Parts: sequence; structure tokens; C-alpha cells
Amino acid sequence: MDVMTHGDPVAVPLSDERDRLGAAYREHLTDTDLRTLVHADQVCAGDAAARIAVLARQPALILDVLDRPATTAALLNLATDRSSELSFVSPFLVFAAAVHRTAADLTATSYAPERAAPRLRVPVFDAAHLVGYLADGWHRLFLTELLASFARTSSGVTVTRTRHGLQRRRWDDLDPERLAILLDALPAPQRPGVWRRLGDLAVFLAGVFPDALHQHAPRTVDATGLARRTGLPGPPAPGLDGADLLEWLGAGWYRRAAEASTAAPARTALRDAAEHIHQARRVLNTTADRYLFPLHSGWFTPAR
Repeated sequence: MDVMTHGDPVAVPLSDERDRLGAAYREHLTDTDLRTLVHADQVCAGDAAARIAVLARQPALILDVLDRPATTAALLNLATDRSSELSFVSPFLVFAAAVHRTAADLTATSYAPERAAPRLRVPVFDAAHLVGYLADGWHRLFLTELLASFARTSSGVTVTRTRHGLQRRRWDDLDPERLAILLDALPAPQRPGVWRRLGDLAVFLAGVFPDALHQHAPRTVDATGLARRTGLPGPPAPGLDGADLLEWLGAGWYRRAAEASTAAPARTALRDAAEHIHQARRVLNTTADRYLFPLHSGWFTPAR
């Protein structure tokens, strides 16, 4: 997954920053995505082909379209309608619609639900903090890219030579323990990508599948060993469990990736991801509850 890039919000004019952000969205969108956006957006009238051409030339306008709640509602309805030819859109567009719709929803409330236990929600009055997080368009892109990256997952086998012969170990990027195997198999320049993916996985599991954390999240004793294996400093604090434990691990993995990255924009983006991992997880909890669960069977399909 490509690392998002952050510019200096003081040094870069707002219009240029929005153009760069729109261009980053445009890179992910297919021609079918643009046609679907135009079809779903009922605010702007006119010839569809001309409107598509405008979006392609001025990608910052894509952000305006996605920020309209009626448009994102139409996109999400199309995504769940498998009989419609307009449902053949990229996962990125579907998840962008879900994230932008969540941002609009949170501006109209003072709280967001927190999963205290499987099938149990309690209100947490932190919506203002989540709205502040989502006000940064790069954070919306980060969450969208993260979700889209898990629409197709990967696994494989590493082969290393030991004194006892060849050792084969299977890795899987939906399992932190198995994904960590790649750190032993890859040369140092490629390890930041693994730490980044581990951080993404922690956010994804805690954000989208918190009801299953009691089955899949590492326990504190397991997390201590996992932290040691993946180069994190110190064991987690006593008493951490579930989402809190994954947040601790994920923030540590993002920081580890930042330390090992050679590009300054990547280091900035990864440190930002570590600093805001709690907000990212909470936003994804709300997004999953409201918009993603109907899509799980169609979009989150492991590649084997």
C-alpha cells in the first residue's frame, strides 16, 4: 500500500493543497468510478461526458462531490446493488463514500458508539475530536486507502536456509503473528513496508472487526512476544486488552516504520498515523457499523 504524503499546511497554499489531495484521489479512481460519481451526483446538471472531463481535469472537484451526503448515499446504495452495472466500481470509491459520509454524520452528533462488548454499544461523547481528525482531508484519504488495501489480501511462503536445511513459513497479512514473519525474511530496506502493513492491520482489525477481537486479537502475554519480535520497545502496559492493545501495537509499528523510512514525507505520514491511531480506529468503528457491514462479503475477500 502506498504511503500517503503530507504537505506542510502552513507553507502550502490551501488551493494547492486541495489540488494535491484531489490528484491523490484521482490516481485511485477508474473511468468507471468517474462515470459513477457523475451519475450519483444530482447537484450538477449538464452533459455527463462533459462533467466527467471536468472531474478528470480538476480532481479537486472530486472532493466536493464526495462531501455531498446525498451523493455518497447514492454511491453506497449502488455498491450494495449487485444487479446494477454501476456497482462495478473500485473498492476505493466505495470506501471513500463511506468515510466521507461518516464525516458528514459525525458533524451532526455529539457522540459516537463504542463497542464495549460483542453486540453492545455505549455512547462516547468524543464526536468533536473525530470531526477534527476528519477535517484533515489527508486523514480521510488515509482511512480510504487503508480500507481499500484490505479488499484483497495476500499470503505466501518464505523459504530460509538454516543449519538444519530449508525452513518454510507461511505469512498472511490478515494475521499479525504471520505477517511478522516477513521481517525475518526481507532485507532491511524493505522492512518499513512490513511495519506499515502491521500498523494498518492493527487499525483495520480494531476498527472494522472489534466484535471479533476476543477471538483474533493477541492477548497481553502474546503481544509482549509479538512486540519483541517486531522491534517495539518495551512490553505493553498491564491491563491493555482488545482494541487498546491493538492501538498500542499499531502505533509502535507505525513509529518503527517511520524510523526506518528514508523519505521525509513517508516519515511524516507514518508519525501522524501513530499519533492519531485512536481517532482512526474510532472513525472506522462508526463507518463499519453504519456502512461497511453490508459490504463485507463482497469487498473484503482474501486472496489465496
